[in-house]
Amino acid sequence: MVHVLDPGCDDVASANDQNALGMLGELTLALIAAGALRGEREGGAMEESLRMLLDAWGSLIGRVGQFGCPPALANGAAAVFRAYLHAGLAAVAESAFDDDDGQEEEGEAGAAALDERLSLIAPIARAAPDATLPLLRQALDAKKRALADATANGADPTTALEELWWLGRLVPHVLADAFDGEIPQPPDSLAELCARATHEERECPVDALAGEYVRLTCLCLDENARRAMSPRLMETLTWGSARWADTYLMSEDTGGSLHAAIFAHNALGGGGEGRVYRGANKAKPAAFSEAGGGAQVLDALLRAAFVCLTAWPGETGVQKAAASTLLPALTRRRALCRTCVNLPAWKQVMDAESVALAHSAAVAGAVPGQQTLHFPPEIHLGLSEALGRAAEGLNDEAQSREYIARVLAPVGQVLDAVAAAPGDMKHPAGESRAVAVIQALRGSVRATIARSQASVFSFFSQSFEALLAVQRAGAHSAQVSKLILKLTEELVANQACFLGPAHAGVLCRHCLRVVEEYRASGRGKIGATEGGSRSLRAERVKECYKEVKVMLRMLTHVTNSDNDVEDEETARGGSHRGSVLAAAAAGSAASEGRVRGGARVAAASGEALAKVDVARVVFIGLNTVIPLITDELLTFPKLCHQYFALLAHMLEAYPAKVAALPPDMFNSLMGTLEFGLKHADVEVARESLAAAGAMGSFQHHASVDGRPGLGDHNARGGGGDFGILARLMRTTLSRMIFEDAGMNLVDAAADALLPLMLVERAAFEGVAGELLAKLEGDAGAQARVMGALRELTTGNGLTDRVDRANKRRFRRNMSTFLTETRSFVRHT
Repeated sequence: MVHVLDPGCDDVASANDQNALGMLGELTLALIAAGALRGEREGGAMEESLRMLLDAWGSLIGRVGQFGCPPALANGAAAVFRAYLHAGLAAVAESAFDDDDGQEEEGEAGAAALDERLSLIAPIARAAPDATLPLLRQALDAKKRALADATANGADPTTALEELWWLGRLVPHVLADAFDGEIPQPPDSLAELCARATHEERECPVDALAGEYVRLTCLCLDENARRAMSPRLMETLTWGSARWADTYLMSEDTGGSLHAAIFAHNALGGGGEGRVYRGANKAKPAAFSEAGGGAQVLDALLRAAFVCLTAWPGETGVQKAAASTLLPALTRRRALCRTCVNLPAWKQVMDAESVALAHSAAVAGAVPGQQTLHFPPEIHLGLSEALGRAAEGLNDEAQSREYIARVLAPVGQVLDAVAAAPGDMKHPAGESRAVAVIQALRGSVRATIARSQASVFSFFSQSFEALLAVQRAGAHSAQVSKLILKLTEELVANQACFLGPAHAGVLCRHCLRVVEEYRASGRGKIGATEGGSRSLRAERVKECYKEVKVMLRMLTHVTNSDNDVEDEETARGGSHRGSVLAAAAAGSAASEGRVRGGARVAAASGEALAKVDVARVVFIGLNTVIPLITDELLTFPKLCHQYFALLAHMLEAYPAKVAALPPDMFNSLMGTLEFGLKHADVEVARESLAAAGAMGSFQHHASVDGRPGLGDHNARGGGGDFGILARLMRTTLSRMIFEDAGMNLVDAAADALLPLMLVERAAFEGVAGELLAKLEGDAGAQARVMGALRELTTGNGLTDRVDRANKRRFRRNMSTFLTETRSFVRHT
């Protein structure tokens, strides 16, 4: 048996610790030697045991990582990783010719399962990087030579390809953590190794392994070597290069600020070197920094991405890895963007996107001498987003406008061609073209930054008619309809924060037209007999759910862009504040000024400058959505939360405009509000209570000021002998007293009930009488409940005002009331 600990090592605190670590190492090595990594062991007891042991190693290493790994632990980790590496390669070679390798058919789920397993061994490799990284480099080099030999000798390269594929997944896990939206940093042990290697003026194992991996990825640039590489291998290498680049490639902040200097100093030895730092430090630039070869590596990876996009037509996996994983990683930072836009390889990627779009719609735009390209729609999404984000690297406004115009021109040509031929969308090829151009537009919108925003908005404002034409012609297609709604939602979300009143009005008007087109198309309605089978109906319900949810999110973004929110003074009848989307006038184009990003937006037409009522747009949208929200759609929690959150916001922000709605629209909103008050989901109930409280507060302030408030909307009739506010109050009290409502809803219910009880005193007295009537014959219970009712309405110095102090008092009263009352009325 191989022992992990050296017998003479005394770095572990005690003999017991040494024995425990030795036993852990022996068990781990024994399981690996017994074949725990073989494919047939997956999901079995042996694999699960190895998983637990590796997790134990990770816990030990994590505890001491910040103080440096003790030699005993580092030696043990190195031995475990060495055994894991050899066993893993052997297992992959053994299963290379199996019909199902566990990844192809499982797709993303299989890759995710492998990543989870490799994430357990990565910390172990990092614990002894001086020993493990050279091992990985040697393995990469050996398997690369094995592939070259097999190709040269005409032998079967399958085994070498599978071994390289496995190594291509393992190495990125060791070198870098996954990018999860945070600024990625090199693992501590690897950063410390880089610093030591720099100080000792020797080759850094981290840089050496990374260089070997990048060279392996870039083998596809050689046409002869490319023939030996499979699309599956390139997909993994592309993914791994993206993960590595997120952490190491030009990782410095080059803003020239104090932050840049601090960031660059902290990144010494890990690739960091900003302009301020370079001015104060004359040492050799770090590997893969902007001055240390990073531009050359970036150029090589861009060329590799281009090959992945074009060399394997129909291989969606490798194309998606290049467009949606590698290119976003290469445009994540300003230094990368600044270098990208000046490289010939970037022009190749731009041309590939424009040619693929042009060929998809058979419009002019192909580059002479270039092959015909066709990308799936999702590839256009990733490509357009990366191309648009690269504008971050252009400091000059004119250059930025010119660049964005060049990126968007092919998309505009295809959009016009699709809009001009609505009949083509009745055929699958025409529908595919429409989907491709919409996805490309979504990518451009997602890439909106301050520097490019004005140019992007100018393009879209000129394309609104074409987009509406595509929506109209594609009304029969669930995919086209859903993507148009998603595009509109993302356009509002990414543009509204930059726009002045006039241009925000243009955008709001377009949203209204999109809603009206959707309503006119008749989509979203599910007939009682529609579907033909349970599975088909379920699919139709899912389509409707997606469309309705996207429309609700779009309406939510519209409300977030509006400043015409009624404060307490407005609700009392005071002056209204101006709206960002509604205050546009004929002369506002001159005051539109420079939007953030620097460029001046072209003036909108006189019609677009007309006043736009954001609340009206949203209420029209809600009136369109409400009939579509069936019981089947309400089984989707996300849709429920989205709708009631939007409803609560609208009723709180625009109570006066709610009161001015037509009766049918008002009744629809109140009907859904009553449903929400009874909903079992706590968040839905809480949002509904907030909305009911907002309506009650509005009516209370109106009564105090002598205004009509809800007026005829709150008249008796239609719902029995009670107006809408009385019904809301009765529904809330019924839920809190008789139903299984948790005490976590008490505060929200109290805030809603206080104004409702103040404006509906007679209705509340009726509820109190009904409670007492239920206790007829039990004088003691009646007396207790009567006292609780009295305490609820007068206790703790409660007054007739709806303010913060009174709400706090009423919350305490409500909690006491429910505690006193429930035990009596629930047993009658």
